[in-house]
Amino acid sequence: MIYIALVTIGLCLLVTAWIQRKPKQSYLQEFSRTVFVDNMTSNDQAVDLRSLTDRTFAERMVLRWHNLQKQIGRLAVIKVSLFIFVVAFIALEINQSFFRGNPIFVVVILEVFALIWGYLWLQQREIKMFEETFPDALNMLASAVSAGESIMHAIMYVGRSLDGDVGNEFKVMGERLQLGETPDEVFRKSCERFPYPSFQFFVITLRANMHRGGQLKEVISRLTRLMFDARAVEKKKFALTAEARISAKIVASIPFLFLLFMQYMSPDNYEYVMFHPDGRPILYYMLTSEAIGMLIIWMLMRRVR
Repeated sequence: MIYIALVTIGLCLLVTAWIQRKPKQSYLQEFSRTVFVDNMTSNDQAVDLRSLTDRTFAERMVLRWHNLQKQIGRLAVIKVSLFIFVVAFIALEINQSFFRGNPIFVVVILEVFALIWGYLWLQQREIKMFEETFPDALNMLASAVSAGESIMHAIMYVGRSLDGDVGNEFKVMGERLQLGETPDEVFRKSCERFPYPSFQFFVITLRANMHRGGQLKEVISRLTRLMFDARAVEKKKFALTAEARISAKIVASIPFLFLLFMQYMSPDNYEYVMFHPDGRPILYYMLTSEAIGMLIIWMLMRRVR
């Protein structure tokens, strides 16, 4: 019964998250349907934006695996294998102390949750790093363009001056352009490494400037200012909600800490709550109420603007 209750609560959370998710704005698809006035006779665009977004399912999976390996770093396979082994050991200990059920079932469930959590944590870490570094790269690029440098040399300058993954990607972009690769191919590969709307908009700006010309410095300066403003708003939001988030984490951890404390201080009561048929409703009530409370708090936090 406890497994059925946990699975039911997890499915409820997933369904609620899917219902409450924000619709993604497909800027690239909307822009790809634009017809330029000065080129309506040929019905052609200056930039083929579909090359940045259209990929098959297998290509997206391979791309995510390559990006995951870069996020993990050196010896990615060994690190992942070690992580799986540690999670399996912890799952066996948890099963022995709390559930006392089928160890294979418990290990598989916890492995799936641990791998999903690890993947999401790596993605959030990379997005945070990108959002902190990319505005600086745009600022340096705008300064180089203002000084009279070409786009290729400005990109190379950013790659030499900026550290981190964003700086390395700009360095690779400059080297590929210097070796003679087409800008479309270079930018497509970069969008595979950073598939974020802000980076794709930056690529659109560069490609349109190369094809049609324009005030690149002004556009990049506006994009830089918008990204700095967005980062400031995000930090302000986290500062305003810090107390509520910490309180929610403390409240959510208290019942489980109490169970852990009761396991050693009052083993008879722990056995009654965890494994006796008459005590199981108390455990189910605790898990259900915790899930509902955290779901309400999560929904309230998502509405913060």
